[in-house]
Amino acid sequence: MSRRDRRSAKIPKKIKPIEIDPVKLGFMILLGIYGFRGAIDYDNFLFIHNFDLIIHEAGHAIFRIFGEFIHFLGGTLLQLMVPIGITVYFFIHHQKYSAATTLFWTSINLFDVSRYMKDARTQELPLLGGENVTHDWLYLFGSLNLLQADTSIGNFVYVLAFVVYLTSIALGCYYSRKDDKSGRIV
Repeated sequence: MSRRDRRSAKIPKKIKPIEIDPVKLGFMILLGIYGFRGAIDYDNFLFIHNFDLIIHEAGHAIFRIFGEFIHFLGGTLLQLMVPIGITVYFFIHHQKYSAATTLFWTSINLFDVSRYMKDARTQELPLLGGENVTHDWLYLFGSLNLLQADTSIGNFVYVLAFVVYLTSIALGCYYSRKDDKSGRIV
């Protein structure tokens, strides 16, 4: 290579450091700790569970018009539809950090559903309405002739919840960075 060729060769640009929003990253780390503690001991989810319980119960009222089976399933349906719907909204509107945060909320609801499913036969969880109400998953699994599989299905949903939890935290940390092109926060 001649001197002239060496001089005209492109000099590589310096690699820019990744810029992170420390507030977003810190919040995601706190969610990660909160989620891990809740995955190990469900009672650590009590703060958000009470809010999700309102959504769950509203689902029974909303889906009651579709018959008994959907009425019982409606609590879980709405409990999952709300955070999933909000996550999809944020993703479609390119608010990816917010989508990751609401995906975390979806994981908490999946942990909640998992716990409720695994309780179908034992019925140890206190139900809203006391002893005079029918356990949703006792009815649902019983109707589907799956009652003996309540723990297995609940464990599968638990693993799904854990995968969604890890994905949400990873995405949230990734989207805590600033966009290289515009310099704005992703």
